[in-house]
Amino acid sequence: MNKLLISFAAAAALAVPSSALAWGGHHHGVRFGALAFHGVTFAKLTGTGASFGGNTTTASGSIVAGNDHPNGHFSVSLSTTWTSATTKTWTDNDGDADDGSYTLSCAPATASVTLSNGSTSTSSLTGKTCSLSVNGTVKGYGFFGADSAHTAHAFLKQDSSGKVTGAVITSLGALAHWSHR
Repeated sequence: MNKLLISFAAAAALAVPSSALAWGGHHHGVRFGALAFHGVTFAKLTGTGASFGGNTTTASGSIVAGNDHPNGHFSVSLSTTWTSATTKTWTDNDGDADDGSYTLSCAPATASVTLSNGSTSTSSLTGKTCSLSVNGTVKGYGFFGADSAHTAHAFLKQDSSGKVTGAVITSLGALAHWSHR
């Protein structure tokens, strides 16, 4: 369960403003004090869509933060090959509130993501769509993918009500500084 939560948290971290991508601290001799990304271009998205659990689906909504097509709109066309899904099931039975049976299924997927606000950009992405079920009930879906040049990345999450949130990152900029002590 912790590995799954860490993966989702890592994807969510990419949806925050670029100023939050700089941090300080020490871990096992590596100093991250001046690690910062400059020139990050991203769009934070929120909207609705048909279930990501289908073989083909769409979603659309607003760009609510970021510097790529600010105050604009997005649309996504998603195709998932669920017949090729890999599934992992585990049981959390440690006596706390999140006990139960968990199933994570991930399948190959492609998406076309369009951002617009007067100008338009479209990225064709290849990645995976995943579903998370708890005690047999689907709790949500996620898509993550990149274009062939790895210059555009998308992380999209859909909850059980159909709400879609996430981020599209179209430039990672340059890594400013990395020091090792």
